Formats: sequence, C-alpha cells, structure tokens
Amino acid sequence: MPKTLVLEFTKMNGAGNDFVVLDNRFYAFSDEELAELARRYCRRRFGIGADGLLALAPPRQPDTHYRMRYFNADGSLGTMCGNGARCLARFARLAGIRDNPLRFETDAGIYRAEVPDDPQAPVRLYLPPAGTYEPNPRLATPLDTQFESVAFIWTGTEHLVCFVPAVEATPVAEWGPRLRHDPALQPRGANVDFVEVVGEAQERSVLRARTYEKGVEAETLACGTGAVAAALVAWRQGRVRQLPIAVHMPGGVLTVGFRPEDDGETELFLEGPAEVVFRGTVEVPMPLVPSG
Repeated sequence: MPKTLVLEFTKMNGAGNDFVVLDNRFYAFSDEELAELARRYCRRRFGIGADGLLALAPPRQPDTHYRMRYFNADGSLGTMCGNGARCLARFARLAGIRDNPLRFETDAGIYRAEVPDDPQAPVRLYLPPAGTYEPNPRLATPLDTQFESVAFIWTGTEHLVCFVPAVEATPVAEWGPRLRHDPALQPRGANVDFVEVVGEAQERSVLRARTYEKGVEAETLACGTGAVAAALVAWRQGRVRQLPIAVHMPGGVLTVGFRPEDDGETELFLEGPAEVVFRGTVEVPMPLVPSG
C-alpha cells in the first residue's frame, strides 16, 4: 500500500480571505512540498478550499519568533499576504508562542503583529514602509473612461491601484486578469485593486475595494496588502483626508493607519479579523513530490 501522512491543519480566514494553515516546525516540509500541498488542498470543491497555504516555520534570524511561508492556491510563492500574516500570528499564539508583539520573517522583510488574548478581537500587523510607487505607470492595456487613475505600489507584493466611480459596477473578472498580465508589470505581474472613495470631500476616510489576486487568479473576498495599497495611494493623491482609513472589502472591513512624513509614511499598520474556522486532518500521499 502507498504510504500516507495524516496531516493536521487549521482553516482560518481574515475578512473572508481564507487559508489552510499548518505548523511546519513539526512537519519540516520543503518549499517544493508546501507548493504541492497548496495546489492539492487549496482547490475548492476538490480539496479543503482556500486562497492560499500558510506554514509556520522555525525562525532563521535572531530576535524573531518564527518564519512565515505563504503559497498561493496555484502553488506559487507569495512574498507577503497581509490577511495571511495576521492569521498566522494568531495561529502562532494558539501554538504556544505567547510573546506579544510577535516578530517574524517573511520574504518581504521583518514584520510585527499584536495579537490580543480575545480570539474575536482584531489582530494588528505593523508593516515596513511601502516600496516602489509609480503614480502613472505606462501600461500597454488601453483603459476606458471608467478608470479615474491608475497607480503602482509595492506593499509587500505588487499592486496596481485603479480608482473607479463605483466599485460594485466594475467588471473585476474582465479587467482583473487583463491588467494583472499587462506587459509593463511583468515578469511578476501585480494584484489589481479597484477602489472607490466614499464620503464628502472634507471627511473622507472610507474606501470600498475589490481585488483580483495573482496566484489565486480570481477575485478574493479581501486582500490585506491590497487594502494597504489602496489606502496609501488614496492618501498620496489627496483622495482621503482623515486617518485611520477604513477599507470595505466584500468579506469585511480592514483598517489602515500610519504617520504621514515628508518622505513617506511610518508606523504603518493593518488591522482586522483573524479567525479560526475549523481544524481537521487529511491523509497526504507520500512522497509529495518525485525524488530526483
């Protein structure tokens, strides 16, 4: 009989952005094996179903509690996921890492998270300053009149922020893949955020947003780095005027705050839910990937 491994996992979500989470300090899966697990078990209707897979790994750098490994549903490695990072921080606390705040490694740098004891309370994730910002990227894709402006920004991963008059009326399934694969954004591509500003001119601190995520290759119910990207670009363009900024996504509300500085933003944070949905086991055929 073929060998199998009974794998324990936790299903979590942050504002509807959902993940299969496992403690890789015990399993010690390689990145290649984690990618295969993501492809197998993130498939909806054929697997557990999730936008991606999160693995809690031992830290490699001093003064950090753990290392975050994130793989999209298609098995591609994700440098950062804001909702996933908050979920993994809560998972780490539940797994016995009791320090607060938590410092952890990602492929986008070192992050911090504050996890309240109350499992229903939101988790706050502190992010490093945003990277590359292009207020008017030269895209190859022709844009129609529904786009008020388009900007590129890096908030742990690549984002194309598109301001539109009415986000609910925007055909995300049509424009998302078209812009995600724009030649100007290759080879890495970008998540595409469609954003609407809500409220009167002098009181604006609310956005509505929908995100088409690369790696998932579909719209997700929420995107943490997308909420941060939308808030930062809206602030830099003068579209919002009060802090913090509430970003309403289909799966819930995420809060983005920061301290404005002349050369950027500091003390940047993302706050929102990070919830356990259920725990379970699955029999995994071994080996996961062919040897050699």
